[in-house]
Amino acid sequence: MKPRVIIIYVYNSCDDPLFKGNLLLLLQHVGLQQPDLRLHLITYEQVEYALSPSQQQQRHQDFAHYHIYWHPLKWHSGRFKLVKKAYDLVMGIGLVLRLKLFSKARSIVSLGTISGSFAYLMARMFGLRYYGYQYEPHSEFMLDCRVWSENSLAYKGLHYLEKVSGMNADILSTGTEHMVQRLRSWGSQAQVYKLPSCVDEAKMQFRPAGRQRIRHQIGVAEDRPVILYLGKFGGIYYEREVATLFKAFLAERPDLFFLIVSPDAADYVQNLMTSEGLLPEQFAVTRSPYEQVPDYISAADFGVVAVPSFPSQRFRSPIKVGEYLCCGLPYLVCAGVSEDDRVAGQYNVGVVVSEFSTAEAARVWPGIQQLLAENKEQSRIRCREAGIAYRGLTQYLPIAEDIFAQL
Repeated sequence: MKPRVIIIYVYNSCDDPLFKGNLLLLLQHVGLQQPDLRLHLITYEQVEYALSPSQQQQRHQDFAHYHIYWHPLKWHSGRFKLVKKAYDLVMGIGLVLRLKLFSKARSIVSLGTISGSFAYLMARMFGLRYYGYQYEPHSEFMLDCRVWSENSLAYKGLHYLEKVSGMNADILSTGTEHMVQRLRSWGSQAQVYKLPSCVDEAKMQFRPAGRQRIRHQIGVAEDRPVILYLGKFGGIYYEREVATLFKAFLAERPDLFFLIVSPDAADYVQNLMTSEGLLPEQFAVTRSPYEQVPDYISAADFGVVAVPSFPSQRFRSPIKVGEYLCCGLPYLVCAGVSEDDRVAGQYNVGVVVSEFSTAEAARVWPGIQQLLAENKEQSRIRCREAGIAYRGLTQYLPIAEDIFAQL
Protein backbone atom coordinates (compact mmCIF):
# COMPACT_ATOMS: atom_id res chain seq x y z
CA MET A 1 0.00 0.00 0.00
CA LYS A 2 1.51 3.31 -1.09
CA PRO A 3 1.75 5.78 1.84
CA ARG A 4 -0.27 9.00 1.74
CA VAL A 5 1.92 11.73 3.23
CA ILE A 6 0.09 14.65 4.86
CA ILE A 7 1.61 17.69 6.56
CA ILE A 8 -0.14 18.88 9.73
CA TYR A 9 0.78 22.53 10.25
CA VAL A 10 0.02 23.83 13.74
CA TYR A 11 1.04 27.29 14.97
CA ASN A 12 0.82 26.07 18.57
CA SER A 13 3.01 24.02 20.86
CA CYS A 14 2.68 20.27 20.95
CA ASP A 15 1.59 20.41 24.61
CA ASP A 16 -0.85 23.31 24.11
CA PRO A 17 -4.34 22.12 25.18
CA LEU A 18 -5.80 23.79 22.08
CA PHE A 19 -3.96 21.18 20.01
CA LYS A 20 -3.55 18.36 22.51
CA GLY A 21 -7.21 18.14 23.47
CA ASN A 22 -8.56 18.90 20.02
CA LEU A 23 -7.00 18.15 16.62
CA LEU A 24 -4.54 15.61 18.05
CA LEU A 25 -7.44 13.35 19.05
CA LEU A 26 -8.57 13.17 15.44
CA LEU A 27 -5.04 12.61 14.13
CA GLN A 28 -4.51 9.69 16.49
CA HIS A 29 -7.79 8.13 15.41
CA VAL A 30 -7.25 8.41 11.66
CA GLY A 31 -3.62 7.36 12.07
CA LEU A 32 -4.87 4.01 13.36
CA GLN A 33 -7.91 3.69 11.10
CA GLN A 34 -6.04 4.54 7.90
CA PRO A 35 -2.60 2.89 8.27
CA ASP A 36 -1.40 4.14 4.88
CA LEU A 37 -1.30 7.69 6.31
CA ARG A 38 2.01 9.29 7.24
CA LEU A 39 1.27 12.42 9.25
CA HIS A 40 4.16 14.90 9.48
CA LEU A 41 3.31 17.23 12.38
CA ILE A 42 4.89 20.70 12.44
CA THR A 43 4.48 22.65 15.69
CA TYR A 44 5.94 25.89 17.06
CA GLU A 45 7.19 25.32 20.58
CA GLN A 46 6.71 28.06 23.20
CA VAL A 47 8.54 28.41 26.50
CA GLU A 48 5.20 28.16 28.30
CA TYR A 49 4.72 24.60 27.08
CA ALA A 50 8.37 23.53 26.97
CA LEU A 51 9.10 19.81 27.19
CA SER A 52 12.27 18.32 28.63
CA PRO A 53 14.50 16.26 26.29
CA SER A 54 13.19 13.04 27.81
CA GLN A 55 9.58 14.22 27.40
CA GLN A 56 10.27 15.11 23.78
CA GLN A 57 11.75 11.68 23.16
CA GLN A 58 8.72 10.04 24.75
CA ARG A 59 6.42 12.17 22.62
CA HIS A 60 8.21 11.05 19.44
CA GLN A 61 7.78 7.42 20.51
CA ASP A 62 4.09 7.88 21.38
CA PHE A 63 3.37 9.60 18.07
CA ALA A 64 5.05 6.86 16.06
CA HIS A 65 2.30 4.46 17.16
CA TYR A 66 -0.16 6.62 15.17
CA HIS A 67 2.17 7.14 12.18
CA ILE A 68 2.77 10.73 13.32
CA TYR A 69 6.26 12.19 12.78
CA TRP A 70 6.90 15.31 14.81
CA HIS A 71 8.92 18.30 13.55
CA PRO A 72 9.11 20.95 16.34
CA LEU A 73 10.08 24.51 15.39
CA LYS A 74 10.66 27.44 17.75
CA TRP A 75 7.90 30.02 18.25
CA HIS A 76 8.99 33.67 18.36
CA SER A 77 7.21 36.53 20.11
CA GLY A 78 7.91 39.87 21.78
CA ARG A 79 8.96 43.09 20.05
CA PHE A 80 8.85 43.33 16.25
CA LYS A 81 6.04 40.78 16.22
CA LEU A 82 5.33 40.99 12.50
CA VAL A 83 9.01 40.44 11.68
CA LYS A 84 9.09 37.40 13.96
CA LYS A 85 5.89 36.03 12.46
CA ALA A 86 7.48 36.43 9.02
CA TYR A 87 10.55 34.52 10.27
CA ASP A 88 8.32 31.74 11.61
CA LEU A 89 6.58 31.58 8.24
CA VAL A 90 9.90 31.32 6.38
CA MET A 91 11.03 28.47 8.64
CA GLY A 92 7.74 26.71 8.05
CA ILE A 93 7.98 27.18 4.29
CA GLY A 94 11.45 25.64 4.26
CA LEU A 95 10.32 22.59 6.22
CA VAL A 96 7.16 22.10 4.15
CA LEU A 97 9.22 22.31 0.95
CA ARG A 98 11.58 19.60 2.23
CA LEU A 99 8.63 17.36 3.11
CA LYS A 100 7.12 17.98 -0.32
CA LEU A 101 10.33 17.12 -2.15
CA PHE A 102 11.74 14.28 -0.06
CA SER A 103 8.66 12.74 1.58
CA LYS A 104 6.29 13.31 -1.35
CA ALA A 105 3.68 15.10 0.76
CA ARG A 106 0.41 15.59 -1.10
CA SER A 107 -1.74 17.63 1.32
CA ILE A 108 -1.43 20.11 4.18
CA VAL A 109 -3.79 20.50 7.15
CA SER A 110 -3.93 23.48 9.51
CA LEU A 111 -5.45 24.22 12.92
CA GLY A 112 -7.31 27.54 13.01
CA THR A 113 -7.03 30.46 10.61
CA ILE A 114 -3.71 31.96 11.74
CA SER A 115 -1.81 28.76 10.93
CA GLY A 116 -4.42 28.23 8.24
CA SER A 117 -3.37 31.40 6.43
CA PHE A 118 0.26 30.25 6.48
CA ALA A 119 -0.69 26.74 5.37
CA TYR A 120 -2.93 28.00 2.57
CA LEU A 121 -0.08 30.07 1.13
CA MET A 122 2.22 27.04 1.25
CA ALA A 123 -0.43 24.85 -0.36
CA ARG A 124 -0.66 27.23 -3.29
CA MET A 125 3.13 27.62 -3.53
CA PHE A 126 3.83 23.89 -3.62
CA GLY A 127 0.72 22.43 -5.24
CA LEU A 128 -0.67 20.74 -2.11
CA ARG A 129 -4.30 20.03 -1.33
CA TYR A 130 -5.41 22.21 1.59
CA TYR A 131 -7.69 21.28 4.48
CA GLY A 132 -8.47 23.98 7.05
CA TYR A 133 -9.56 22.47 10.36
CA GLN A 134 -11.49 24.71 12.77
CA TYR A 135 -12.03 27.49 10.23
CA GLU A 136 -13.09 30.60 12.19
CA PRO A 137 -12.78 34.36 11.49
CA HIS A 138 -10.03 35.08 14.03
CA SER A 139 -9.45 38.54 12.55
CA GLU A 140 -13.06 39.44 13.34
CA PHE A 141 -12.65 38.17 16.91
CA MET A 142 -9.65 40.46 17.35
CA LEU A 143 -11.49 43.42 15.81
CA ASP A 144 -14.66 43.00 17.87
CA CYS A 145 -12.64 42.65 21.07
CA ARG A 146 -10.61 45.78 20.15
CA VAL A 147 -7.31 43.95 20.20
CA TRP A 148 -6.73 45.06 16.60
CA SER A 149 -8.01 48.13 14.80
CA GLU A 150 -9.70 47.97 11.41
CA ASN A 151 -6.75 49.81 9.85
CA SER A 152 -4.03 47.67 11.40
CA LEU A 153 -1.80 45.60 9.15
CA ALA A 154 -2.42 42.52 11.30
CA TYR A 155 -6.19 42.75 10.86
CA LYS A 156 -6.11 43.56 7.16
CA GLY A 157 -3.61 40.82 6.36
CA LEU A 158 -5.30 38.04 8.30
CA HIS A 159 -8.81 39.10 7.24
CA TYR A 160 -7.78 38.96 3.57
CA LEU A 161 -6.14 35.55 3.89
CA GLU A 162 -9.09 34.15 5.85
CA LYS A 163 -11.46 35.18 3.07
CA VAL A 164 -9.21 33.89 0.27
CA SER A 165 -8.58 30.55 2.00
CA GLY A 166 -12.28 30.24 2.86
CA MET A 167 -13.19 30.71 -0.78
CA ASN A 168 -10.52 28.47 -2.31
CA ALA A 169 -9.64 25.69 0.14
CA ASP A 170 -10.15 22.12 -0.96
CA ILE A 171 -11.76 21.11 2.35
CA LEU A 172 -12.86 23.14 5.39
CA SER A 173 -14.38 22.09 8.68
CA THR A 174 -15.90 24.55 11.10
CA GLY A 175 -17.57 24.36 14.49
CA THR A 176 -20.96 25.95 13.90
CA GLU A 177 -23.82 25.91 11.44
CA HIS A 178 -23.45 29.71 11.34
CA MET A 179 -20.09 29.43 9.56
CA VAL A 180 -21.30 26.62 7.29
CA GLN A 181 -24.06 28.94 6.06
CA ARG A 182 -21.66 31.89 5.66
CA LEU A 183 -19.28 29.85 3.51
CA ARG A 184 -22.17 28.69 1.35
CA SER A 185 -23.41 32.26 0.96
CA TRP A 186 -19.92 33.29 -0.17
CA GLY A 187 -19.99 30.60 -2.84
CA SER A 188 -16.93 28.85 -1.38
CA GLN A 189 -15.38 26.20 -3.60
CA ALA A 190 -14.41 24.16 -0.55
CA GLN A 191 -16.13 21.00 0.57
CA VAL A 192 -17.44 22.16 3.95
CA TYR A 193 -18.08 20.00 7.02
CA LYS A 194 -19.47 20.88 10.43
CA LEU A 195 -16.90 19.51 12.88
CA PRO A 196 -16.82 21.37 16.22
CA SER A 197 -14.10 21.29 18.87
CA CYS A 198 -14.67 17.80 20.25
CA VAL A 199 -14.23 16.33 23.71
CA ASP A 200 -13.03 12.81 24.40
CA GLU A 201 -15.95 11.80 26.57
CA ALA A 202 -14.10 8.69 27.77
CA LYS A 203 -11.47 10.87 29.46
CA MET A 204 -13.46 14.03 30.18
CA GLN A 205 -15.93 12.88 32.83
CA PHE A 206 -16.78 13.46 36.48
CA ARG A 207 -14.11 12.19 38.86
CA PRO A 208 -15.24 11.80 42.50
CA ALA A 209 -11.66 11.33 43.74
CA GLY A 210 -10.57 14.39 41.76
CA ARG A 211 -13.34 16.47 43.34
CA GLN A 212 -12.24 15.42 46.81
CA ARG A 213 -8.56 16.03 46.07
CA ILE A 214 -8.98 19.51 44.62
CA ARG A 215 -11.42 20.65 47.30
CA HIS A 216 -8.99 19.50 49.97
CA GLN A 217 -6.18 21.27 48.13
CA ILE A 218 -8.01 24.63 48.08
CA GLY A 219 -9.52 24.19 51.54
CA VAL A 220 -13.20 24.13 50.55
CA ALA A 221 -15.78 21.93 52.28
CA GLU A 222 -17.92 19.55 50.22
CA ASP A 223 -21.11 21.52 50.86
CA ARG A 224 -19.70 24.92 49.83
CA PRO A 225 -20.75 25.88 46.26
CA VAL A 226 -17.81 26.41 43.89
CA ILE A 227 -18.00 28.38 40.65
CA LEU A 228 -15.22 27.60 38.17
CA TYR A 229 -13.60 29.75 35.52
CA LEU A 230 -11.30 27.77 33.26
CA GLY A 231 -9.30 29.83 30.76
CA LYS A 232 -7.48 33.02 29.89
CA PHE A 233 -8.24 36.65 30.70
CA GLY A 234 -8.24 39.56 28.26
CA GLY A 235 -7.70 39.59 24.52
CA ILE A 236 -10.68 37.77 23.03
CA TYR A 237 -11.98 36.95 26.53
CA TYR A 238 -13.43 39.13 29.27
CA GLU A 239 -10.91 40.46 31.78
CA ARG A 240 -11.97 42.53 34.82
CA GLU A 241 -15.60 41.80 33.90
CA VAL A 242 -15.10 38.27 35.25
CA ALA A 243 -14.37 39.74 38.69
CA THR A 244 -17.40 42.05 38.34
CA LEU A 245 -19.59 39.03 37.70
CA PHE A 246 -18.14 37.14 40.67
CA LYS A 247 -18.65 40.13 42.96
CA ALA A 248 -22.30 40.36 41.91
CA PHE A 249 -22.81 36.66 42.60
CA LEU A 250 -21.36 37.11 46.08
CA ALA A 251 -23.97 39.76 46.75
CA GLU A 252 -26.59 37.11 46.04
CA ARG A 253 -24.88 34.30 47.96
CA PRO A 254 -21.94 35.22 50.23
CA ASP A 255 -20.73 31.63 50.80
CA LEU A 256 -19.71 31.11 47.16
CA PHE A 257 -16.12 30.18 46.34
CA PHE A 258 -14.49 30.89 42.97
CA LEU A 259 -11.94 28.51 41.50
CA ILE A 260 -9.88 30.01 38.67
CA VAL A 261 -7.73 27.69 36.55
CA SER A 262 -5.79 29.80 34.07
CA PRO A 263 -2.51 29.78 32.12
CA ASP A 264 -2.17 33.50 32.96
CA ALA A 265 0.17 34.67 35.74
CA ALA A 266 -1.35 34.08 39.18
CA ASP A 267 -0.44 37.58 40.44
CA TYR A 268 -2.19 39.20 37.50
CA VAL A 269 -5.40 37.21 38.07
CA GLN A 270 -5.34 37.75 41.82
CA ASN A 271 -5.01 41.51 41.30
CA LEU A 272 -8.01 41.47 38.97
CA MET A 273 -10.09 39.80 41.66
CA THR A 274 -8.98 41.88 44.63
CA SER A 275 -9.31 45.16 42.69
CA GLU A 276 -13.02 44.39 42.35
CA GLY A 277 -13.33 43.76 46.09
CA LEU A 278 -13.06 39.98 46.32
CA LEU A 279 -11.28 38.74 49.42
CA PRO A 280 -8.39 36.23 49.21
CA GLU A 281 -10.44 33.64 51.11
CA GLN A 282 -13.19 33.80 48.48
CA PHE A 283 -11.19 32.53 45.52
CA ALA A 284 -8.19 30.45 44.45
CA VAL A 285 -6.00 30.84 41.37
CA THR A 286 -4.05 27.93 39.92
CA ARG A 287 -3.09 26.26 36.65
CA SER A 288 -3.39 22.66 35.62
CA PRO A 289 -1.87 20.14 33.22
CA TYR A 290 -4.44 19.19 30.61
CA GLU A 291 -4.69 15.64 31.99
CA GLN A 292 -5.89 16.99 35.37
CA VAL A 293 -8.50 19.39 34.00
CA PRO A 294 -11.37 16.92 34.71
CA ASP A 295 -10.39 16.94 38.40
CA TYR A 296 -10.80 20.72 38.59
CA ILE A 297 -14.09 20.69 36.70
CA SER A 298 -15.32 17.89 38.98
CA ALA A 299 -14.46 20.01 42.03
CA ALA A 300 -16.89 22.73 40.93
CA ASP A 301 -20.67 23.05 40.88
CA PHE A 302 -21.07 25.60 38.10
CA GLY A 303 -18.87 26.84 35.24
CA VAL A 304 -18.35 30.18 33.52
CA VAL A 305 -17.46 30.88 29.87
CA ALA A 306 -15.94 34.37 29.53
CA VAL A 307 -16.43 34.97 25.81
CA PRO A 308 -18.03 38.39 25.10
CA SER A 309 -21.27 38.62 23.16
CA PHE A 310 -20.01 40.11 19.87
CA PRO A 311 -21.37 39.35 16.38
CA SER A 312 -18.30 37.34 15.34
CA GLN A 313 -18.57 35.00 18.34
CA ARG A 314 -21.39 33.01 16.75
CA PHE A 315 -18.71 31.51 14.49
CA ARG A 316 -16.53 30.41 17.39
CA SER A 317 -16.24 26.86 18.74
CA PRO A 318 -14.61 27.04 22.18
CA ILE A 319 -14.03 23.60 23.63
CA LYS A 320 -14.74 24.66 27.20
CA VAL A 321 -18.49 24.05 27.19
CA GLY A 322 -18.00 20.49 25.96
CA GLU A 323 -15.47 19.89 28.74
CA TYR A 324 -17.79 21.35 31.39
CA LEU A 325 -20.79 19.34 30.24
CA CYS A 326 -19.04 16.00 29.80
CA CYS A 327 -17.78 16.36 33.38
CA GLY A 328 -21.34 17.05 34.55
CA LEU A 329 -21.09 20.82 35.06
CA PRO A 330 -23.79 23.37 34.11
CA TYR A 331 -22.52 26.72 32.82
CA LEU A 332 -23.05 30.41 32.15
CA VAL A 333 -22.44 31.81 28.67
CA CYS A 334 -23.13 35.01 26.75
CA ALA A 335 -25.84 35.13 24.10
CA GLY A 336 -24.62 34.56 20.56
CA VAL A 337 -21.50 32.56 21.45
CA SER A 338 -21.14 29.53 19.17
CA GLU A 339 -24.23 27.37 19.68
CA ASP A 340 -23.52 27.24 23.43
CA ASP A 341 -26.41 29.58 24.24
CA ARG A 342 -28.89 27.37 22.37
CA VAL A 343 -27.63 24.21 24.08
CA ALA A 344 -27.94 25.81 27.54
CA GLY A 345 -31.68 26.26 27.09
CA GLN A 346 -32.39 23.19 24.97
CA TYR A 347 -31.00 20.78 27.55
CA ASN A 348 -31.54 22.91 30.69
CA VAL A 349 -27.83 22.85 31.45
CA GLY A 350 -26.98 26.54 31.71
CA VAL A 351 -27.98 30.19 31.83
CA VAL A 352 -27.44 32.87 29.20
CA VAL A 353 -26.49 36.51 29.83
CA SER A 354 -26.19 39.41 27.40
CA GLU A 355 -22.97 40.61 29.07
CA PHE A 356 -20.91 40.29 32.24
CA SER A 357 -22.40 43.01 34.44
CA THR A 358 -23.90 43.43 37.89
CA ALA A 359 -27.40 43.83 36.46
CA GLU A 360 -27.16 40.72 34.31
CA ALA A 361 -25.73 38.70 37.20
CA ALA A 362 -28.70 39.64 39.36
CA ARG A 363 -31.15 38.85 36.54
CA VAL A 364 -29.92 35.30 35.94
CA TRP A 365 -29.06 34.44 39.55
CA PRO A 366 -32.39 32.61 40.22
CA GLY A 367 -31.59 30.24 37.35
CA ILE A 368 -28.09 29.61 38.69
CA GLN A 369 -29.43 29.08 42.19
CA GLN A 370 -31.91 26.54 40.85
CA LEU A 371 -29.14 24.58 39.10
CA LEU A 372 -26.97 24.71 42.24
CA ALA A 373 -29.82 23.41 44.39
CA GLU A 374 -30.65 20.49 42.10
CA ASN A 375 -29.72 16.92 42.98
CA LYS A 376 -26.07 16.69 41.95
CA GLU A 377 -26.24 13.18 40.52
CA GLN A 378 -29.25 13.98 38.33
CA SER A 379 -27.71 17.24 37.18
CA ARG A 380 -24.44 15.56 36.23
CA ILE A 381 -26.22 12.88 34.21
CA ARG A 382 -28.23 15.47 32.27
CA CYS A 383 -25.18 17.67 31.65
CA ARG A 384 -23.05 14.75 30.48
CA GLU A 385 -25.75 13.54 28.09
CA ALA A 386 -25.96 17.06 26.64
CA GLY A 387 -22.17 17.28 26.37
CA ILE A 388 -21.87 14.00 24.49
CA ALA A 389 -24.71 14.93 22.13
CA TYR A 390 -23.22 18.38 21.50
CA ARG A 391 -19.45 17.86 21.51
CA GLY A 392 -18.75 14.17 22.09
CA LEU A 393 -15.77 12.99 20.06
CA THR A 394 -17.14 9.59 19.09
CA GLN A 395 -19.98 10.87 16.92
CA TYR A 396 -17.63 13.07 14.87
CA LEU A 397 -14.93 10.49 14.17
CA PRO A 398 -16.64 9.24 10.97
CA ILE A 399 -16.48 12.80 9.60
CA ALA A 400 -12.74 12.97 10.32
CA GLU A 401 -12.27 9.57 8.64
CA ASP A 402 -14.15 10.80 5.55
CA ILE A 403 -12.05 13.98 5.33
CA PHE A 404 -8.67 12.28 5.72
CA ALA A 405 -9.64 9.58 3.21
CA GLN A 406 -9.74 12.38 0.62
CA LEU A 407 -6.28 13.78 1.42
